[in-house]
Amino acid sequence: MSHSQQPDVTGAPAQVFTQVSNAIPISKVLDPSRWTRKQYMFLIAGVLIQAFVYSFEVNLMYNCLPHITAIFNATSLTAVLPTILQIISAALVPFYTKVSDVFGRAQSLTIAMVFYVVGYIIQGTSKSFLQLALGQISYGIGSTGMLTLTQVLIADTTSLLNRGIVFSLWDLPSAMNIFTTSLLTDPLTIYPGADWRNVYIIISVLSVVGAIAVLVPLWYLQKKTQNQGTVIERRSIAWLLHEFDAIGALLITLSMSLTLLPMILARSFEGNWANPKILGMFCTGMVCYGLLIFWEVKYTNRPIMPMRIWTNRTCFGGLVVMFFMTVMASMNWQYYTVYLMISRNLSFGDALLLERGYQVAYLAFQTITGLLMKRFKILRPFIWVGIVVHTIGIGLMIPARAPDSHDAFVVISQTIVGAAGGMANIAASVAVTGAVERKDIAVVIGVTQILGSFGSAFGGAIAGGVWTQYLPTRLAKHVTGPYDEDAMVNSPYTIPELDPVTRGQVIEAYSDSQRLMSIMSLSLAVFACLCTFLMKHIDLTKDQDDEEHSEEVVVAEGKEEYSEAPIDAIEEKKRPAA
Repeated sequence: MSHSQQPDVTGAPAQVFTQVSNAIPISKVLDPSRWTRKQYMFLIAGVLIQAFVYSFEVNLMYNCLPHITAIFNATSLTAVLPTILQIISAALVPFYTKVSDVFGRAQSLTIAMVFYVVGYIIQGTSKSFLQLALGQISYGIGSTGMLTLTQVLIADTTSLLNRGIVFSLWDLPSAMNIFTTSLLTDPLTIYPGADWRNVYIIISVLSVVGAIAVLVPLWYLQKKTQNQGTVIERRSIAWLLHEFDAIGALLITLSMSLTLLPMILARSFEGNWANPKILGMFCTGMVCYGLLIFWEVKYTNRPIMPMRIWTNRTCFGGLVVMFFMTVMASMNWQYYTVYLMISRNLSFGDALLLERGYQVAYLAFQTITGLLMKRFKILRPFIWVGIVVHTIGIGLMIPARAPDSHDAFVVISQTIVGAAGGMANIAASVAVTGAVERKDIAVVIGVTQILGSFGSAFGGAIAGGVWTQYLPTRLAKHVTGPYDEDAMVNSPYTIPELDPVTRGQVIEAYSDSQRLMSIMSLSLAVFACLCTFLMKHIDLTKDQDDEEHSEEVVVAEGKEEYSEAPIDAIEEKKRPAA
C-alpha cells in the first residue's frame, strides 16, 4: 500500500480502530495515510540527513578510536568500548520500541538524541580511559534509540516491496564517508600539532545538525496525526515496566556483561582465567543466561523476544544469518587496521583505505540487491547466493591476511566478502520484517537489533580475547630476543622502532592472530549458510496492512466499549443482506 492511500477496511470508518479500548496500533502512532507526499518526503529527507551525519560520525570514530585508546595506553581494551555499547543496546532496544509506542516516536527520539550528543561531549573532554568509557555509555544509550526508532520509522512507512531500497539508503552515505573520514584521520590524530579532541568537537556539532534534521519533521507529523484524531493512550510507569520486561532486560545486561567482558579483561588480572574474580564473573554470567531463559519462558507474558518470532522459520533463518554475519564482521575487523599499519608499514589513513573494500562493496550491493528484489519480486535466492559467496570470501581472507600477501589480494578478498554480505543482509532484513504481520514489525526489529548488539559484542569479545590471550602466546613463540609484552599488545606504535628482526617476528605473531580470527569466522559462515534453507518464500507484493486491518475488525467486534456511532457501521456490516 502506498503511504498516501487510505486502507479500505470493509467499509467501516477509520475512527473505529483508533477508539477501541486499550488498542494502540503501531501504525497509528505515525499514520502515513494521513500525510501528503511532500510531508512524507520531508520526513524521509530528515531521516537520510541523519543517516549521512551518523555514518560520518561512525566512520570517523572507527578510524580514530585506535589512536585515542593508544594515547590512554589501552589498545588491548579497544574491544571494551564497542562491547559496552552493544550490551547497553541489547537491554534498551525493547524499552525504546515500547516507550515510542506509548508516548510517541518524536518524544522517544528526542530523549535518545540528547544522550547521543552528551555522550560525545563526555568523551571529548576525557582525561582517562574510564571517563571515555562513561561517555561511550551515554552515547550507547542515545545511539540505540536513534538506530532502533529510525528503522521502525522506515518499516512503518514503506511497503514490503520498497523496504529493501529504503533500508539500504539509510546505510548508503557510508560509501562516501568511508573515504572522506579516511582523509581526515591522520590530520586529526597523528600529524604534528593534531589534537584528538577536535574529532569530538566536529562530531558533536554534526550530531546537533542531524538531530534537528530528523526531529523537526517528526514532531510536525506526529502532532498532525494527533490533531486529526489519533490518540495515544497514556499509561502508568508500572505498566510500562511490565510491558518493557525490565527483569528480562536486566538479565540480558548481566549475562552479556559477565560473560563477554572477562574474555577481554582476563589478561589484565593476576592469574588470567585462573583468577577467582574472572571465573566468578563468567560463571555468574552463564547462570544469568539460564535465569533469562527460565524467566522469558515461564514467568513473563511480555517476553523481549517472543516465541512466535523464533517458531517462524523464515524469521529464525533470517535472524541467524544476520547474527552470525554481525559476529564475523565485528571479530574480523576489530584489530585489522592496526595489523595492516604494523605489518605493511602504513599510516592510519592508508591502512584504512586498504581495508575499505569490504564496506564499499557491502553498501553498494545492499542498494543493488534492494533494486533487484523490487524488479524480480524475490528475496530468498539473494540470501542463498550471498551467504555462500560470503563463506567462500572468508576462506580467501585466510591467505590474504598474510603479511607478505599482495595488496590487491587483500582488497579482492574483502570486496567479495563485503558484496556477498551486503546482499545477504539486506535480503534477510526484508525477510524477517515481511514474515510477520505489521503489528509485529517493531517487535521483530527489536529482536534484530538485540541480536545485532549481542553479535557485535560477542564478536568484539572474541577478538579481544584473541588479542589478549592468543597474541601473547604467539609473541612468546616467534620473538627470540627480549621484548616488552605489554608494549607489543597495548602500544603497537612502538613496533616500528624495533630492530628489523624483532619487528618481523612480532608481525608473524600478529599474523597468527588474524589467521585464527578468519578461521573462526569461516566455521560460523558455514553454519549460517545451512540455516538459510529453513526460510520460506516471501511474497513481496503482499500488503501487510491487509491482514492487520482484518484482524483489527475482529478485535473491534469483540469489544464492548466504543464511543460514537461508528459501531453501527460494523453492526450493519454483520447483518445479512436483504
